Amino acid sequence: MAVPGSGAISLLGIKREVTDGNYSGSGSHSDISLRATSSTAGLSTPDQFSDFYGYTSISDIPTTNYARNDGTNDAAFVRDAHTSGIVFLSVTLEVRMRRADPYVYLEVRERSANYDFARWYPPSGGLGNTLSTTYVPLARWNLTGITAIKMNWSAVTGSGFGSCYLAGETNGPSATYNAQDDTFQTVSNNQSIAFAFSTNASAECYGSNVRNCSFTVTATARKSGYNDTTMGTYKIAGRGTATSNNCF
Repeated sequence: MAVPGSGAISLLGIKREVTDGNYSGSGSHSDISLRATSSTAGLSTPDQFSDFYGYTSISDIPTTNYARNDGTNDAAFVRDAHTSGIVFLSVTLEVRMRRADPYVYLEVRERSANYDFARWYPPSGGLGNTLSTTYVPLARWNLTGITAIKMNWSAVTGSGFGSCYLAGETNGPSATYNAQDDTFQTVSNNQSIAFAFSTNASAECYGSNVRNCSFTVTATARKSGYNDTTMGTYKIAGRGTATSNNCF
Protein backbone atom coordinates (compact mmCIF):
# COMPACT_ATOMS: atom_id res chain seq x y z
CA MET A 1 0.00 0.00 0.00
CA ALA A 2 1.36 3.41 -0.95
CA VAL A 3 1.80 6.36 1.41
CA PRO A 4 -1.55 8.21 1.61
CA GLY A 5 -1.85 11.23 -0.66
CA SER A 6 -3.05 13.62 2.03
CA GLY A 7 -3.57 14.02 5.76
CA ALA A 8 -1.33 12.90 8.60
CA ILE A 9 1.34 10.31 7.79
CA SER A 10 3.93 8.66 10.00
CA LEU A 11 7.68 8.30 9.64
CA LEU A 12 7.40 4.60 10.51
CA GLY A 13 4.80 4.15 7.76
CA ILE A 14 7.05 5.91 5.26
CA LYS A 15 9.93 3.64 6.28
CA ARG A 16 7.71 0.57 5.86
CA GLU A 17 6.69 1.68 2.37
CA VAL A 18 10.28 2.40 1.31
CA THR A 19 11.74 -0.79 2.80
CA ASP A 20 8.88 -3.29 2.87
CA GLY A 21 6.60 -1.98 0.10
CA ASN A 22 3.65 -1.58 2.48
CA TYR A 23 2.90 1.66 4.36
CA SER A 24 0.33 -0.13 6.55
CA GLY A 25 2.48 -3.21 7.15
CA SER A 26 3.80 -4.55 10.44
CA GLY A 27 7.53 -4.31 9.76
CA SER A 28 9.60 -3.30 12.79
CA HIS A 29 12.21 -0.58 12.22
CA SER A 30 14.36 1.49 14.56
CA ASP A 31 16.68 4.50 14.33
CA ILE A 32 14.60 5.98 11.51
CA SER A 33 15.42 9.37 10.03
CA LEU A 34 13.62 11.26 7.29
CA ARG A 35 16.82 12.02 5.40
CA ALA A 36 18.16 8.46 5.55
CA THR A 37 14.79 7.11 4.40
CA SER A 38 14.64 9.53 1.46
CA SER A 39 18.16 8.48 0.45
CA THR A 40 17.12 4.82 0.49
CA ALA A 41 14.11 5.73 -1.64
CA GLY A 42 16.35 7.45 -4.19
CA LEU A 43 14.62 10.79 -3.68
CA SER A 44 16.12 14.20 -3.23
CA THR A 45 16.37 15.04 0.47
CA PRO A 46 12.91 16.19 1.64
CA ASP A 47 12.29 18.83 4.28
CA GLN A 48 8.86 17.61 5.37
CA PHE A 49 6.72 14.49 5.57
CA SER A 50 4.32 15.77 2.92
CA ASP A 51 7.05 15.31 0.29
CA PHE A 52 6.25 11.59 0.57
CA TYR A 53 2.51 11.96 -0.18
CA GLY A 54 1.50 9.21 -2.63
CA TYR A 55 4.97 7.66 -2.64
CA THR A 56 5.18 3.95 -3.47
CA SER A 57 8.16 1.68 -3.73
CA ILE A 58 6.18 -0.79 -5.81
CA SER A 59 6.69 -0.60 -9.57
CA ASP A 60 4.14 -0.95 -12.36
CA ILE A 61 3.85 -4.19 -14.30
CA PRO A 62 5.91 -3.86 -17.53
CA THR A 63 3.72 -3.31 -20.59
CA THR A 64 3.97 -3.13 -24.35
CA ASN A 65 1.37 -1.31 -26.47
CA TYR A 66 0.66 -2.18 -30.08
CA ALA A 67 -2.37 0.06 -30.69
CA ARG A 68 -3.33 3.65 -29.99
CA ASN A 69 -4.05 4.02 -26.28
CA ASP A 70 -5.04 7.67 -26.00
CA GLY A 71 -8.79 6.97 -25.91
CA THR A 72 -9.37 9.61 -28.62
CA ASN A 73 -8.27 8.05 -31.90
CA ASP A 74 -9.63 4.66 -32.91
CA ALA A 75 -7.62 1.67 -31.75
CA ALA A 76 -9.98 -0.60 -33.70
CA PHE A 77 -12.84 0.10 -36.13
CA VAL A 78 -15.28 -2.02 -38.13
CA ARG A 79 -17.99 -1.15 -40.64
CA ASP A 80 -20.41 -2.98 -42.89
CA ALA A 81 -23.26 -2.11 -45.26
CA HIS A 82 -26.12 -4.29 -46.48
CA THR A 83 -28.92 -3.79 -49.01
CA SER A 84 -32.09 -5.90 -49.14
CA GLY A 85 -35.87 -5.59 -48.91
CA ILE A 86 -35.81 -5.55 -45.12
CA VAL A 87 -32.43 -5.18 -43.44
CA PHE A 88 -31.34 -6.06 -39.90
CA LEU A 89 -27.59 -5.54 -39.71
CA SER A 90 -25.31 -6.22 -36.74
CA VAL A 91 -21.58 -5.42 -36.99
CA THR A 92 -19.64 -6.97 -34.10
CA LEU A 93 -16.15 -6.84 -32.60
CA GLU A 94 -15.01 -9.18 -29.84
CA VAL A 95 -12.58 -7.95 -27.17
CA ARG A 96 -10.73 -10.42 -24.96
CA MET A 97 -8.19 -10.16 -22.14
CA ARG A 98 -6.19 -13.35 -21.78
CA ARG A 99 -3.52 -14.66 -19.42
CA ALA A 100 -0.97 -16.79 -21.29
CA ASP A 101 2.22 -16.87 -19.20
CA PRO A 102 4.58 -15.12 -19.47
CA TYR A 103 2.17 -12.55 -20.94
CA VAL A 104 -1.31 -11.12 -20.54
CA TYR A 105 -2.90 -9.86 -23.76
CA LEU A 106 -5.63 -7.37 -24.63
CA GLU A 107 -6.97 -8.62 -27.98
CA VAL A 108 -9.59 -7.77 -30.60
CA ARG A 109 -11.13 -9.48 -33.64
CA GLU A 110 -14.10 -9.13 -35.95
CA ARG A 111 -16.93 -11.63 -35.53
CA SER A 112 -17.62 -12.14 -39.25
CA ALA A 113 -15.24 -12.40 -42.19
CA ASN A 114 -17.85 -10.74 -44.42
CA TYR A 115 -17.63 -7.17 -43.12
CA ASP A 116 -16.65 -4.47 -45.60
CA PHE A 117 -13.87 -3.00 -43.46
CA ALA A 118 -12.14 -3.82 -40.16
CA ARG A 119 -8.88 -2.26 -38.97
CA TRP A 120 -6.75 -1.81 -35.86
CA TYR A 121 -4.36 1.09 -35.62
CA PRO A 122 -0.79 1.16 -34.27
CA PRO A 123 0.40 4.00 -32.01
CA SER A 124 2.03 5.66 -35.00
CA GLY A 125 -1.35 6.01 -36.71
CA GLY A 126 -1.48 5.61 -40.47
CA LEU A 127 -3.84 3.42 -42.46
CA GLY A 128 -3.90 0.67 -39.87
CA ASN A 129 -3.75 -3.09 -40.10
CA THR A 130 -6.47 -5.40 -41.31
CA LEU A 131 -8.56 -7.17 -38.68
CA SER A 132 -9.86 -10.67 -39.24
CA THR A 133 -11.64 -13.37 -37.26
CA THR A 134 -8.29 -14.15 -35.61
CA TYR A 135 -7.36 -12.13 -32.53
CA VAL A 136 -4.61 -9.51 -32.74
CA PRO A 137 -2.98 -7.90 -29.66
CA LEU A 138 -3.70 -4.28 -28.79
CA ALA A 139 -1.30 -4.54 -25.84
CA ARG A 140 0.33 -6.99 -23.44
CA TRP A 141 1.94 -7.29 -20.01
CA ASN A 142 5.26 -9.10 -20.14
CA LEU A 143 5.31 -10.61 -16.66
CA THR A 144 4.25 -14.09 -15.61
CA GLY A 145 1.94 -14.91 -12.73
CA ILE A 146 -0.79 -12.25 -13.01
CA THR A 147 -3.46 -13.02 -10.40
CA ALA A 148 -6.45 -11.01 -11.66
CA ILE A 149 -7.52 -8.92 -14.66
CA LYS A 150 -10.31 -6.50 -15.49
CA MET A 151 -11.67 -4.30 -18.27
CA ASN A 152 -13.38 -1.00 -17.52
CA TRP A 153 -15.47 0.48 -20.33
CA SER A 154 -17.26 3.75 -20.84
CA ALA A 155 -20.92 3.89 -21.76
CA VAL A 156 -21.34 3.24 -25.48
CA THR A 157 -22.34 6.36 -27.37
CA GLY A 158 -24.08 6.34 -30.74
CA SER A 159 -25.56 8.48 -33.49
CA GLY A 160 -28.03 7.76 -36.26
CA PHE A 161 -30.91 5.28 -36.36
CA GLY A 162 -30.29 1.94 -34.68
CA SER A 163 -28.72 0.70 -31.45
CA CYS A 164 -25.41 -0.14 -29.75
CA TYR A 165 -24.66 -3.25 -27.70
CA LEU A 166 -21.87 -4.15 -25.29
CA ALA A 167 -21.97 -7.08 -22.87
CA GLY A 168 -19.76 -9.76 -21.40
CA GLU A 169 -19.74 -12.93 -23.49
CA THR A 170 -17.84 -16.21 -23.51
CA ASN A 171 -19.11 -18.37 -26.38
CA GLY A 172 -18.60 -15.95 -29.27
CA PRO A 173 -15.28 -14.49 -28.10
CA SER A 174 -13.94 -17.90 -26.94
CA ALA A 175 -13.30 -16.82 -23.35
CA THR A 176 -13.42 -18.39 -19.91
CA TYR A 177 -15.48 -15.69 -18.18
CA ASN A 178 -17.87 -12.89 -19.08
CA ALA A 179 -16.11 -9.58 -18.58
CA GLN A 180 -17.88 -7.41 -15.99
CA ASP A 181 -17.35 -3.67 -16.17
CA ASP A 182 -14.59 -2.46 -13.83
CA THR A 183 -14.55 -5.76 -11.90
CA PHE A 184 -11.45 -7.87 -11.31
CA GLN A 185 -11.68 -11.53 -12.29
CA THR A 186 -9.20 -13.98 -10.76
CA VAL A 187 -7.60 -16.01 -13.55
CA SER A 188 -5.24 -18.94 -13.86
CA ASN A 189 -2.89 -19.46 -16.78
CA ASN A 190 -4.77 -19.84 -20.11
CA GLN A 191 -7.95 -18.24 -18.74
CA SER A 192 -9.59 -15.10 -20.12
CA ILE A 193 -12.44 -12.58 -19.93
CA ALA A 194 -14.28 -11.07 -22.91
CA PHE A 195 -17.16 -9.00 -24.20
CA ALA A 196 -18.88 -8.36 -27.53
CA PHE A 197 -19.52 -4.92 -29.01
CA SER A 198 -22.13 -4.50 -31.77
CA THR A 199 -23.37 -1.66 -33.96
CA ASN A 200 -26.92 -2.39 -35.13
CA ALA A 201 -28.79 -0.78 -38.05
CA SER A 202 -32.05 -1.61 -39.78
CA ALA A 203 -34.12 -0.34 -42.73
CA GLU A 204 -37.32 -1.12 -44.64
CA CYS A 205 -39.52 0.28 -47.42
CA TYR A 206 -36.71 2.05 -49.35
CA GLY A 207 -35.26 3.59 -46.21
CA SER A 208 -31.54 3.95 -45.54
CA ASN A 209 -30.08 4.28 -42.05
CA VAL A 210 -26.55 4.65 -40.69
CA ARG A 211 -25.64 3.85 -37.10
CA ASN A 212 -22.34 4.79 -35.45
CA CYS A 213 -21.27 3.45 -32.04
CA SER A 214 -18.11 3.89 -29.97
CA PHE A 215 -16.73 3.44 -26.46
CA THR A 216 -13.40 3.26 -24.64
CA VAL A 217 -11.98 0.32 -22.70
CA THR A 218 -9.20 0.33 -20.11
CA ALA A 219 -7.46 -2.96 -19.28
CA THR A 220 -5.84 -3.49 -15.86
CA ALA A 221 -3.83 -6.36 -14.38
CA ARG A 222 -3.05 -7.28 -10.78
CA LYS A 223 0.03 -9.09 -9.49
CA SER A 224 1.38 -9.47 -5.98
CA GLY A 225 4.27 -7.11 -5.33
CA TYR A 226 3.29 -4.66 -8.11
CA ASN A 227 0.88 -1.78 -8.51
CA ASP A 228 -2.39 -2.56 -10.25
CA THR A 229 -1.34 -1.48 -13.74
CA THR A 230 -3.28 -0.28 -16.78
CA MET A 231 -2.00 -0.31 -20.35
CA GLY A 232 -4.02 2.67 -21.50
CA THR A 233 -7.50 3.52 -22.69
CA TYR A 234 -8.46 2.26 -26.14
CA LYS A 235 -11.24 3.67 -28.33
CA ILE A 236 -13.21 1.10 -30.32
CA ALA A 237 -15.84 2.07 -32.87
CA GLY A 238 -18.25 0.57 -35.40
CA ARG A 239 -20.60 1.65 -38.19
CA GLY A 240 -23.53 -0.12 -39.81
CA THR A 241 -25.36 1.05 -42.95
CA ALA A 242 -28.71 -0.54 -43.78
CA THR A 243 -30.46 0.17 -47.11
CA SER A 244 -33.85 -1.15 -48.18
CA ASN A 245 -34.52 -1.66 -51.90
CA ASN A 246 -38.15 -2.77 -51.65
CA CYS A 247 -41.41 -2.10 -49.81
CA PHE A 248 -43.69 -4.96 -48.86
